[in-house]
Amino acid sequence: MKKTILTILVCAVSALSVNAQTTTTMTTNKKDTTAYQMKNEFRISIGLDEGIPTAYVSKFSSFVMGASLQGEYMALKELGVTLSANYLYYLGKDGGDGLSMLPAMAGVNYYITPKIFLSAQAGAAWYIGKNSDNSTYLTYAQGIGYQPSKRISLLAKYEGINVGPSKTYSFAGLRVAYKFYKRK
Repeated sequence: MKKTILTILVCAVSALSVNAQTTTTMTTNKKDTTAYQMKNEFRISIGLDEGIPTAYVSKFSSFVMGASLQGEYMALKELGVTLSANYLYYLGKDGGDGLSMLPAMAGVNYYITPKIFLSAQAGAAWYIGKNSDNSTYLTYAQGIGYQPSKRISLLAKYEGINVGPSKTYSFAGLRVAYKFYKRK
C-alpha cells in the first residue's frame, strides 16, 4: 500500500513538473460544451459508486455499491483540490451479511486535458453496522476520469480500505457523477 501511494505521488509530481516546463496556449470556443477548467471555480458533485471487490474482501463480497458527495476547488486550471464523503456497501456472497463503510477523503484531480484527469485521494474510513468497534481505518483511491460534458464525470478507480495487517477492503469500479458549478 505504501508503494502504491508513493507511486501516485511520484507520478503526480512528475506530471506537474513536465507541465511546468512546457507552455501551451489554450483557446476556447464559447459554443464548446466540454469541461474546460476555470481557476477559482468550485464544484460539487453527487455520484454513484459501483464496483467489483478485489483481494481479501472478494472472499466475502460479490459487488460494491454506494453513493458519494465531492467538493472540488480549482486551485489552477489543471489542478483541483477535492474533499469527499462516500457510503459503500459490500454485498455479501451466498446470502451472507454485507458490510457498510463510510470513507472521507481529501485529494487532487490533475487535468491532462479539459476532458481527461487523474485522481488521487487518501483519508479515513469507519465501519458502520451491528458490530462496529469505532475504529478508524486508512483509505485511499486513485483513478483516471473522463468528462463527456461539463456536468457529467466518469471515474474508473481503485479504492482500498486498510482494515488490518494483510486485510484490505478494496474494489475496482466506476464513479458516475453529476456536477454543480459555482464561480468564486
